[in-house]
Amino acid sequence: MTEKITSKNAVIELLENDPSRIEKIVIGKGLKGPKSEAVIKLCREKKVRYDFAPETGRGEGSGITAFVSEFRYLKLEEIDFDPLECVVVLDGIEDPHNLGAIARSAAASGCGALVIPERNSASVTDVAVSASAGNIFKLKVCRVKNVVQALEYLQEKGFWVTGTDMDGRPLFEGYDFTAKAAIVIGSEGKGLRHLVKEKCDDIVSIPLDNGVESLNASVAAALVLFERKRNANRCS
Repeated sequence: MTEKITSKNAVIELLENDPSRIEKIVIGKGLKGPKSEAVIKLCREKKVRYDFAPETGRGEGSGITAFVSEFRYLKLEEIDFDPLECVVVLDGIEDPHNLGAIARSAAASGCGALVIPERNSASVTDVAVSASAGNIFKLKVCRVKNVVQALEYLQEKGFWVTGTDMDGRPLFEGYDFTAKAAIVIGSEGKGLRHLVKEKCDDIVSIPLDNGVESLNASVAAALVLFERKRNANRCS
């Protein structure tokens, strides 16, 4: 099944990280600028086919469109977790914009892998790719049938599993992350499921003021991920 990616940043990231997935790239005729030049340069370097389409004012002819093979998710067993210091696990994130935003924060904060469930979860679509500005291609993305079993697998690999929930330990009051951290982010409305929460080694919360009950899942994820990064930099 062929999919389309229309974000210029995402197309560039895909060319740099996984060009073999690209069947061809269509560039609007007359399109100019550093990003379109970068796409053409990378196509030539990576030997990816590219064509020019007439300017139409809308659709693929007005910008850059990559036609790609269906996204291939990895299995947990295919990932070498030994060199990774941080993994993000999503428990029921259904909004592809949130998935993409979390992936972007995960990549920016030095995480190496992203684990998402097969059911009741957003998948890696053009919307998620665009929301990540293509940075999702920098991560090893794994899709699992059972999140609890995935957390057990990560614990066996030496990761300390930290979940996020309102009744957890305050994140910014001296909480220290371990050298290998798996961060679990719950769904937008319900948070972590009970069994997932029970499997976590620890739970942290983000203190909120002015009667605010919760944060957007991607915002909460960014705060936790960059606090982990700050901890890691302080200890290194």
